[in-house]
Amino acid sequence: MKLQRNRLANAEKVQTLVDSAFASRYHDVATMLKLSTAAVALAEEKRHELPVDLVVAAWTQYGNALRIAGRFLEADRALERAAALPASDPSTKTHLLEIKASLHRNTGRLESAAQLLTAAIEAHRSIGDPHAEARTWDLLGIVYVDWGDGPRALAAFRTALELLGPDAPLDVVASTGHNLVKALILEGRLSAAASGLALLEPFYRRLTSARLSAKVEWTRATLCRELRQLPAAQLAYERAYALLINESHSPELPALIKEMAGLEAEMSSLPDDPEMERSKG
Repeated sequence: MKLQRNRLANAEKVQTLVDSAFASRYHDVATMLKLSTAAVALAEEKRHELPVDLVVAAWTQYGNALRIAGRFLEADRALERAAALPASDPSTKTHLLEIKASLHRNTGRLESAAQLLTAAIEAHRSIGDPHAEARTWDLLGIVYVDWGDGPRALAAFRTALELLGPDAPLDVVASTGHNLVKALILEGRLSAAASGLALLEPFYRRLTSARLSAKVEWTRATLCRELRQLPAAQLAYERAYALLINESHSPELPALIKEMAGLEAEMSSLPDDPEMERSKG
């Protein structure tokens, strides 16, 4: 009886560490990495008494944390370790497919990323999980954006939004809508992007993740820049920077700073414009 209680307690500890690490992925990467490391260490220590799916989940989350931290080679090894274990739970297996796809996208393996996500979509559809399917369509849309395939990206994001119901998680709705707006900008459909941004504003105001909020402001800056509303773009960039600079790990920060510098150089090269000066004020 005592041994059974210990097994249940250890399984609960690993699950809590995995869940807490995953929940912190948008706002505290350092904590996510720390919790993921603790989860996989405990899972390996107690592996003989834990369900295999839980050990797979721990290694998957550890690989995801390493991926987000930019430690791609270590992430690859962790996810291969997860894939080598005989998982049986469909959700555990599809989550591993999605994390592997994100890593392949980060490392330029776009074709294999798309194949992994397509397999995950089919798995979600077979068990009737529309919210999980929507999340995976969103990830597939991002891969198509990186691939330069705007029409397929837009179709993927629209499919994702159509699958989301009124009880969908806020971060999923906000992230998918944000990605759709970005794809519209890339396709040059600026009016549609502006309309989409306005429609999503109520969702964005409820965000608690600094990283997601920063990405929204960054997209707003990109749209304003394309519309030649340069002072508005500058303000949006500054808001994104203020949100990201306080994050313990912000891999996007160098790219943001580079874009801000590019806008500043662009604005300094323009002749003095009284209308622009008034809009700055």
